[in-house]
Amino acid sequence: MNWIRSRIFWKIYIINLAVIFALLALMFMIARMYLPEITKEQYRHMTDKTVLRMKEQIVQIGEDLNKFEQYVQNDPHFRVNDAKQWSEGLEHIIKISPYIDSATVLDSHGYVKGFYPNDLSYLLNYNLSKREYFQQALRTKRAYFSDVVSADTGRYLLVISVPVLNERNEVERVVNLSMRIEHNNLFRSIVQSFQIGEHGYTFIVDRNGNIISHPSKKRIGDHVAENAIVQKLLRGQSGYEEVVNTEGAKMLASYAYIPILQWGVVAQVPVSEIYKPYALFEKALWLASIAAFFVLSILTALYARQIVHPIRRLCDVAEAVAEGKKHVRADETDPTEIGLLAKRFNYMIDSIQQSEELLRKSEKLAVVGELAAGVAHEIRNPLTSLKGFIQLLKEGERNQMYFDIIEAELERLNEIVDEFLLLGKPNPAKKAYHHVSDMLQHVMKLLEGQALLHHVTVQYSIDEQLPPLYCDENQLKQVFINIIKNAIEAMPNGGILRIEAKQRLDSILICITDEGCGIPKERMATLGEPFYSTKEKGTGLGLMVSFKIVEAHGGKMEIHSEEGKGTTVCLLFPISSKQEG
Repeated sequence: MNWIRSRIFWKIYIINLAVIFALLALMFMIARMYLPEITKEQYRHMTDKTVLRMKEQIVQIGEDLNKFEQYVQNDPHFRVNDAKQWSEGLEHIIKISPYIDSATVLDSHGYVKGFYPNDLSYLLNYNLSKREYFQQALRTKRAYFSDVVSADTGRYLLVISVPVLNERNEVERVVNLSMRIEHNNLFRSIVQSFQIGEHGYTFIVDRNGNIISHPSKKRIGDHVAENAIVQKLLRGQSGYEEVVNTEGAKMLASYAYIPILQWGVVAQVPVSEIYKPYALFEKALWLASIAAFFVLSILTALYARQIVHPIRRLCDVAEAVAEGKKHVRADETDPTEIGLLAKRFNYMIDSIQQSEELLRKSEKLAVVGELAAGVAHEIRNPLTSLKGFIQLLKEGERNQMYFDIIEAELERLNEIVDEFLLLGKPNPAKKAYHHVSDMLQHVMKLLEGQALLHHVTVQYSIDEQLPPLYCDENQLKQVFINIIKNAIEAMPNGGILRIEAKQRLDSILICITDEGCGIPKERMATLGEPFYSTKEKGTGLGLMVSFKIVEAHGGKMEIHSEEGKGTTVCLLFPISSKQEG
């Protein structure tokens, strides 16, 4: 029974079972995709028809309410400054309009000066100037339909604000006509929400996603702008799709936007109702699938057992070779593809033995090449500085400081050579307190010649009050040289090099920005790897060394670049007390 403990057996067995399961799942998927289509279309026709009917009725309501703008503005009751006349005009509107349940008259400052019916007497002289519908009517001088408004009495209202203009076309007063959504019988009979099927229903939202009409009165006034369908309605869209309602149930919904009032109508049906007629079919399909799965799994086990035995023998040979027994060979007598695999395996063992010696030699050559590239890169920086200063001396600029710097750079070349000679036993870092501004200025003096040759202008923004850093001065100078030199070389046609140093909380931030060609996005992830450089003749070791030096000082180095615009390198060093280096 060793085949039962075989990993190959179980892998073959599980793969075959997965294929069987995938085929059965595909059957279920196809059944679910195509069988409910007829029912879905029937429900879509039902919801589309419902939405269209409600949209037509709401459009009619909007057109009727729009007529109040001209009526109110031409009504002589509202052309005079008489509260009694206003009350009579409001009473007349409420009696002739089945949509209007209450009304108020506001002066141009938003104070209530007239009302009807008398249960609004508490609003007299109440200021409503901050209400959006008042502000919109005052600003646009046109009638404005409000969102769903919760009155102080707890009622939900729909307000139509109509401005009354004087002879100078100025707003003299504003007439607010209110519809009490929950109590207006005509409105409720026209736009009432009702059920579709067993659990489907309709609802209406205003321009801000507040519910105007819903089967549950408790939901009226709720803000549902986060609903996916409501968001599309607020963008003026109409359509039909599957969504998830606020209770987490999947629904198929038809929805329509109503421009005249900027409302939205939704009719939706639970997806579960559509699949209900096929519950019996799915149950039968499940039983058949379980039976088929059981039979096929047994056949798969028998098939996997026949394959495992020769593979197991080959696996034993591979384990012996892995333990160092290079003389072991696989049996090549099997007539199937396993026998061919065993033959190729034996050939592979022979090839490995021949390649091991070549690999050892290649590793030695790779180490020598990496060391040579590192030495060349480290020596190139001071040589570039020396070249720049010698060029200045040739042009006749005699300055004792140039000779001092040349002497210092020659000494640095000697130190670099010594360091590479002592790679097997590196010297400990020599840390002390140093000022960032001094180090940066010294580095720029070294690279001044190269900057002049490339027509690069340097701009400084260094905080002179920065505290000193506890660091190895030469190592940090090496980092600055690598970064600034890269920035100068990135601008062969000239440009501006910006160097900024400032304190950020308990750290010092140093940013070096160039206006060069930038670094492609696909190469950003490889920065700092050895032998990977964006420059044609670069080795990639400069940034690698810089990353390690910054990390050794407890800092961070980040590179931000945009192709065609330039690169910014930011160094962040902590300001801390003296610690072991």
